[in-house]
Amino acid sequence: MKLKSILFLMLGVLFSLGFVSCSDDDDPETHTDASVLVGGTFTGSICDSKGVEKATDVIVTISKYEEENTQAIKVKLVSASLKMETEDIFNVAKAGNDRYTFGSGSASAPKNTGGVIEGNKVTVYASLNSKYKFNSASAGKLYTINAVKVSE
Repeated sequence: MKLKSILFLMLGVLFSLGFVSCSDDDDPETHTDASVLVGGTFTGSICDSKGVEKATDVIVTISKYEEENTQAIKVKLVSASLKMETEDIFNVAKAGNDRYTFGSGSASAPKNTGGVIEGNKVTVYASLNSKYKFNSASAGKLYTINAVKVSE
């Protein structure tokens, strides 16, 4: 009789441990749309490939591109002093902790254009067309825009 009691006690303990250890308390894995997380208005400057500043009044506006099943952003670049206003669609992806990268998402986006959003800073690498050239030799060259977030 004692052996039977010990076996029942051991089974009871094992059963309770089994229920505790097999519980499904793991948080469900969720996929987050990066295009929702990176929006805002940034202000900064634009420099040429040699680091020469061309304008300090650049406004970069980033918003979610509203098309179903698309993880993309709309990036608008404006500079009054350069008489520049351009807008393109880019694919965006999480690339680390509070870091996102974006690149050409449409055929209309200029080649070699993209960037990085890290925390409250954005860096845009842009190849500007002749409409926004600073002089006759500037069209088609790569420019860098560095800006800091000023609003959501």
